[in-house]
Amino acid sequence: MRRLVYVTLIACAVVTPSSAFAQATVVTVPSEVESYVVKEKIPSVKVEREVIVGSELPDTVTLRPVPKFDTYSYAVVNNRRVIVEGKTRKVVKIID
Repeated sequence: MRRLVYVTLIACAVVTPSSAFAQATVVTVPSEVESYVVKEKIPSVKVEREVIVGSELPDTVTLRPVPKFDTYSYAVVNNRRVIVEGKTRKVVKIID
């Protein structure tokens, strides 16, 4: 009986894709936010570590608010425009 249970557990582990365990959150940024961020002229800030979607910007980076969209802020980091969740500082979109 134990052997059947072990075999069943192993089969489930192999069959279940690993993506089922990951919690990926996809954030759709409104086009108005992207348009605003692209038009704004602000200086770029240098950050030594890689900035990717899902990472948090360090406190040394000054975030600027997006008018009418309290959820989002932005900055220009390493010459790339970065849209973040204002409260968490998590990068939700990078515009090259």
